[in-house]
Amino acid sequence: MKINNHLFSEVYGCYFTVVKRILEQAEGGLTQAEIESMVQADGFYDSAFHLLPKLFSGEWNLMEHRTDGKYYSRLLSNNLTRPMTDLERAWLKALLTDKRIQLFIDPEEAAALKEVLNEIPPLFLPSDFHFYDSAADGDSYEEKRYIDNFRLILKACESQTPLSILYESGKQNRTRRFVIPYKLNYSSRDDKFRLLGVTCQKGGHFKKITLNLTRILTVEPSADTYSENTEINSTKTFPVACAGALTETSANIKSPFPFYQFFRETKCKEPIVLEISKERNGLERCMLQFASWEKQTEYDEAHDCYVCRIYYDGQDETELLVRVLSFGPVVKVLGPTSFLTQIKERVRNQYRLNTWEEP
Repeated sequence: MKINNHLFSEVYGCYFTVVKRILEQAEGGLTQAEIESMVQADGFYDSAFHLLPKLFSGEWNLMEHRTDGKYYSRLLSNNLTRPMTDLERAWLKALLTDKRIQLFIDPEEAAALKEVLNEIPPLFLPSDFHFYDSAADGDSYEEKRYIDNFRLILKACESQTPLSILYESGKQNRTRRFVIPYKLNYSSRDDKFRLLGVTCQKGGHFKKITLNLTRILTVEPSADTYSENTEINSTKTFPVACAGALTETSANIKSPFPFYQFFRETKCKEPIVLEISKERNGLERCMLQFASWEKQTEYDEAHDCYVCRIYYDGQDETELLVRVLSFGPVVKVLGPTSFLTQIKERVRNQYRLNTWEEP
């Protein structure tokens, strides 16, 4: 089957959406003024000029003008579900080849989709991509325990249901934690999922926490309850019930948890300033590597290079240090001074390790 190579198709664009909405509401009849208002509200500036004559004249044969002066849909049903384009089906087929897809859909659903898309070639394959500087010990996405834990945590994030998690640290110490899940975070560099949440420690103090999913042994809905009357402030107190060991009763958060108090983004005052040379496709690699951060990039004609300013959250500084260093001589750090000092220190330490030089 021929694949549509146009990423953005006009088939299901603005005009389709406007006409679809009109037909859905025209079952009981719409006046000309109501239709004109809908086109004006949802379409482009000149949409009325193109759409209205074709609708009112009957050229498209979609609407019927009756004696009461209203326009009615000629369609037998107002449930207008559109078919997928070839491009969408090819993209969906490509997703089915991703090793992480079974975290989100059941094997039965995957099998049914593969059967339906049997004749559709995937838009891309995992082998079409080469990831460099990525960890080789990624998460075990095919392990049943990992899949079960992932789905339960994802559902808890959506409903903000507290969780009781048995966690094993890197030193094989096992602890049970009470965690209010915030969201799942994926690192393409480490090929790992992490759970961001808030945990309650002894004494009833709250603390934000990050847990590697692969180190989570068991997870289940927690017994303790966060109440909307619970005071969440700088002292971060929590009901006595959860300060010690967890009890086994049902638990649900009664109101949205104030995660913003723990995961508030604090942008650094000064952006990281990088000078990017044209060697080794440096600009494209940098844009890809730092895609998730706010940045400004401009061409420095005098020095025939690019200058990129990256605005970042303070907690991402270590990650940015590692990524900047991975570019070697292609990237030069111009500032700020504190970031440049850390870069020099890391390079100096690496030199000492390579030359056995005493610090």
